[in-house]
Amino acid sequence: MINWDDYRLILAIARARGLPGAANSLKVTLSTVFRRLERIEETLSTRLFDRMRGSYEPTDSGFELIRAAERMEHEALSADRIIAGRDQQLTGLLRVTVTDALSVSFLSRHIPSFHVKHPGINVEILSDDHLLNLAGREADIALRPRRPAEETLVARKIATIHWGIYASHETCKSLGKIQDLVSLDGQKFISWSGGSASIFIDKIIPTTHCPISSSSLTTNAELAAHSDLLVLLPCLMGSQWRSLSPVIAPLPGPVGELWVATHEDMRRNARVKALFDYLVLAAEADKDRFEGTA
Repeated sequence: MINWDDYRLILAIARARGLPGAANSLKVTLSTVFRRLERIEETLSTRLFDRMRGSYEPTDSGFELIRAAERMEHEALSADRIIAGRDQQLTGLLRVTVTDALSVSFLSRHIPSFHVKHPGINVEILSDDHLLNLAGREADIALRPRRPAEETLVARKIATIHWGIYASHETCKSLGKIQDLVSLDGQKFISWSGGSASIFIDKIIPTTHCPISSSSLTTNAELAAHSDLLVLLPCLMGSQWRSLSPVIAPLPGPVGELWVATHEDMRRNARVKALFDYLVLAAEADKDRFEGTA
């Protein structure tokens, strides 16, 4: 017989397609994973993984155990969410997953006052452009710049995100007053490789040069602050960057959305509800900032 920890090990190896990744996810040593897998295979008298060019590929027996482990994990997580969802205490840990740009320009200004209002709640901000899984309890609340597609999530649109073109104070002075986007023909831009908003600039301005690009909006803002390059940023972000001034903001397009979401099993959790409602009010207070009319 094998136990739940053994199933977790098999699932971790399958997801990582190898022992090093499984050891990392389980927070154990590589040798521990190797010994435990050997023991499980000896107990069951069958091989669970074929070693192929450095990766571990499940055998037929392995697939059966992986499917069983996934069912067990699903039920365990579901029970965990349901129990956590009934928690009415305004104390404990609350995890929020958010993009780096929204973390800097939105959450960082509002979470301190939320903590003053609810000192018993410890907020952990998981700032990454890779949004975490709410169903897997990797986070309790998500702030996303698009409508969540998962059917198990309860979500609400809390803001409309407008964009603008920004540059360093010195660059803005040298450009003078810009009447329209066509006036920026031939200017040098920092390109954002993490989204499609930059395509808008390419379509509207006849000729643009993008000598630098990055996948991070916060990096792009700092690049613009230390150069003569122009940058496309959400108005919420560009208007707050101390070293930047607006060239044209807000732009006639594109427009994005900001959504706050939680898993349906967690919506009645007191901590989740408190922060969920607080973020709705915070976004309403920042309406002018989001729309670039502040």
